[in-house]
Amino acid sequence: MASDRINYGIDLGTTNSVLVRMQRGNPVVLKSKDAHQLDATPSAVAFTKRPRTSKTSWDVGPQARTKLQLDRKLALETGFDQQNAFVEFKRMMGSDHRYTPSVSPDRPWTPEELSAEVVKKLRSYVAEEDIRAAVVTIPASFTVPQQQATLRAAELAGLVQCCLLQEQVAAAMAYGLTSDQGT
Repeated sequence: MASDRINYGIDLGTTNSVLVRMQRGNPVVLKSKDAHQLDATPSAVAFTKRPRTSKTSWDVGPQARTKLQLDRKLALETGFDQQNAFVEFKRMMGSDHRYTPSVSPDRPWTPEELSAEVVKKLRSYVAEEDIRAAVVTIPASFTVPQQQATLRAAELAGLVQCCLLQEQVAAAMAYGLTSDQGT
């Protein structure tokens, strides 16, 4: 079932990202579907060349962060530096920066495309509903091009309706939802 009603919030973070759903007026963090059931998903994308084919596949989240750590360790041990895992691409949103995996040098990725893969991963945590609308938090310091890039990332990830909300405003709203009215 698809819903255009905004019941979800996404913190598309530089290091980690989180998906939250409002249930009976309370925010509930949706955990990852892997064995670890994490609250936060690493904002990481790693690329791999499939054996015996020329196709490239990619992982998002904990597997990608592990791949990044393994690639860095291998680079230290061998001196051969391959860059197939990317993190902190949110910092480059709205720029013309490109990330080119060593296993697929003919296909550079924009920060928006990598961010969209993170949002798709978060959306996959909800099997019973096709999330088509969400609020996405952004830093207050995001410029207009960075905001537009975030909206593009949401669109690439399949969100039809996306509202941006500054992180500080979201924090104040969350505090207001959970604080006692009398104090």
